Amino acid sequence: MSRTRQFFYLLLALIVMAPLSGCAGLIAYPLYVIKGDSVPANYDKLASKRVAVICKSASSASGPNSPESLINRHFSQILQERVSDVEIVPVEEVADWIDRNNWNEIDCVEVGRGVNADAVVLLAVESFSLKDSPTLFKGRSTVTTKVYDLTQDGKVDYQGNTFDFAYPQNGGRHTTELSDAAFQRQFTKVLSHHLAKDFFKYDKSEDYAQDATLIQ
Repeated sequence: MSRTRQFFYLLLALIVMAPLSGCAGLIAYPLYVIKGDSVPANYDKLASKRVAVICKSASSASGPNSPESLINRHFSQILQERVSDVEIVPVEEVADWIDRNNWNEIDCVEVGRGVNADAVVLLAVESFSLKDSPTLFKGRSTVTTKVYDLTQDGKVDYQGNTFDFAYPQNGGRHTTELSDAAFQRQFTKVLSHHLAKDFFKYDKSEDYAQDATLIQ
């Protein structure tokens, strides 16, 4: 039986079953498989490299629960999972090197050399907020992403900008539903995934599922 015919019978079976299961997503998946609705990476040169990730902002907040730390960890984990054979320098190793060298103004190229990285990904958080009003959660952030290629003497090999990224895209969430810390974890996780998508091919359905994470 041909592959096309197999997909046809699978889709037909799911259409019949969907009213019984209430799962419209069952139909959506084979449609994406058939269409091949994928988005290519904007920058695909991190594969098989040792990569250091640095997230910084003008905020005075610090510590493991600061936005910068959460973004760094989420982003690093996603790259580790989605980029082929990439080696992410542990966040603690990067932080230790910066502390030992008393760097106030981070020189990404020097940090990269210090931790023996092939490339450094800088996430420069230019703005970050969690609320549109005292009673409504809506995350917003503007981030500039740069890749420094240490194999090319620290050349900036890629730059991307995320302007006023908003989550959720439609509406918001009342502050009585969850704590500031819980919403910050949600927002930084979604923002990190959005930033990381520059570096791997992904299915467009991942974009459509973004707001759905709020109800999980």
